[in-house]
Amino acid sequence: MSDWIDKQHSVVNRIIDGSITIDSIEEFENLIKAFPNDARLHRVFADRLVNEKSLNAADEYNTSARLFIETGMPLQAVASKIIEWRITKPSREEGLAFHEVLCKCDPMDTQAQKFFTGLAYEEMVALLTKLTLYTCPANTMVKKFGDEEHELCFVVSGALEETFHHRLENEENLKKKIRTSLVEGDFFGEIYPLTDENLSPSDIESITHVELLIISKPRLLSLCTEHPNIDLLIHTLCKSRIDSDREKSSKTVRKTTRHQLPMQVNLKIFQSETGKSPLNLSGFTDDISMGGTCVVLGAKYQTGHLDNLTGKNVKMQMSLPIESMKINILGNIVWSKEISVEGKKTAIIGIHFKEMGDIDRELLKGYCCGSEAEQNLIWSLWNSLMDK
Repeated sequence: MSDWIDKQHSVVNRIIDGSITIDSIEEFENLIKAFPNDARLHRVFADRLVNEKSLNAADEYNTSARLFIETGMPLQAVASKIIEWRITKPSREEGLAFHEVLCKCDPMDTQAQKFFTGLAYEEMVALLTKLTLYTCPANTMVKKFGDEEHELCFVVSGALEETFHHRLENEENLKKKIRTSLVEGDFFGEIYPLTDENLSPSDIESITHVELLIISKPRLLSLCTEHPNIDLLIHTLCKSRIDSDREKSSKTVRKTTRHQLPMQVNLKIFQSETGKSPLNLSGFTDDISMGGTCVVLGAKYQTGHLDNLTGKNVKMQMSLPIESMKINILGNIVWSKEISVEGKKTAIIGIHFKEMGDIDRELLKGYCCGSEAEQNLIWSLWNSLMDK
């Protein structure tokens, strides 16, 4: 992986997360010329043009939407189109053209992304007029356990941490906490059936600056009444989350939830500075899925410098304890934070998977989705390893 690619991702990510500020429109335009195919960069530039009251903002939102479609991110494309069309009302031909490319988009393997590609034209237009964009800074409590659910939320950008609360088996007061990550392309909101009163099963807190697309239950109910196919799509969407949450709420005391299995991992984190050697770290996974993982870094990593890791490209080598095999994946660090484990500060990072070979993908899929007996064996091997 070249220093140029690493530098590109580092600069773009720092502009997107706000840690780098571009002082002038001219400087931003030069950066756009250098990286013309980065959808997120065009989106940030469009936001900047809106603040400057520039007439070119709509064109930049249009460009970012096109690039998001090309990279299999229809949710992000929809967010850009919503803002563009609020600036400049589209013609029917423009709406039909966007719907055509939206339906043809090959989305990332998330139910939220697939939801938007399944809409008919009239359904898409009706939905987009009722969606609201919402942003919040890092370390903000978005939803609390036990709150009444009023809305369905799609994660356009940023990362959040969701903490589920469950009673332990044979215990009345103690609760087991299961933490998982929500990143771009995910969604949350226990709103189905739409006519029922539902309570949140978790706390949801932003880890980074987050942008959400939100629709309230009353608006969604009105849409589903007018467009029955949206009701079917929402049911499928929410059922996928219910099924996932059911896995997380296993009654066994030790972790046997598929996405909570530990795996040893070695990281090679590429530096943005030319000629600087990669940073080699180790740790173990927590909350792994086919799209990404959290990594709890080993004790050798000194906390306090986490901002230097966010946005960097990383090569991961994960060891399967049951098969004595290794999986190699290229990814990007999307967030980082410190947590307390047994009274000691520990660094934890969130990694979004970007590239892996077909064999590695099948191995990871088998690992995440193995039988309960396999899960128990993995945990037995892991506990033996940790006791050494």
